[in-house]
Amino acid sequence: MRLLNTIIEKMGRGVPAGEFVEGLCWRDFEVFAAEIFSENGFAVKRNLRFSAERRRFEIDVAAFQRPRVVLVDCKHWGMRAGKSSGIKDAAARQRLRAHHFEGKLIQIFPETAEWGRASIIPVIVTLHQEAVSEHSGVFVVPVFKLNQFIEETRCGIFDAKEVKLASLSEFQHQ
Repeated sequence: MRLLNTIIEKMGRGVPAGEFVEGLCWRDFEVFAAEIFSENGFAVKRNLRFSAERRRFEIDVAAFQRPRVVLVDCKHWGMRAGKSSGIKDAAARQRLRAHHFEGKLIQIFPETAEWGRASIIPVIVTLHQEAVSEHSGVFVVPVFKLNQFIEETRCGIFDAKEVKLASLSEFQHQ
């Protein structure tokens, strides 16, 4: 929570949040997004690597709060030409990662075995300040709207992909 506290402290001294967040390196931008989920009661794993179908995948931030798993790809991109096609490409890659993550969920976060079901919500968090949008089933969320998105997520608004989970004991015997 150190980075989030630093941002809050600087905002208290009059530094605009946007100015500070834009100045973060991409790693700190990921930390910032993870801390927002953590502050909202989610269990968080960062830089989560897994293999599926002989390929390696990485999720920047995986946030778990029963019955939801939010898989975040952080894009520390500002406004630039061609951003729209870049977001669409990133969304397609995030959708693929989320698809492969489904089969690894109980291995990665064993607590989900007791949930019975989980909604997997793929997300891209960006720097630019636009409305929340959706591309190919992946939500694109400006970082300054992340808290609102999390609140709406808790209400089930984004529960499009639900996965039925076997218990851990069933999983271990497969």
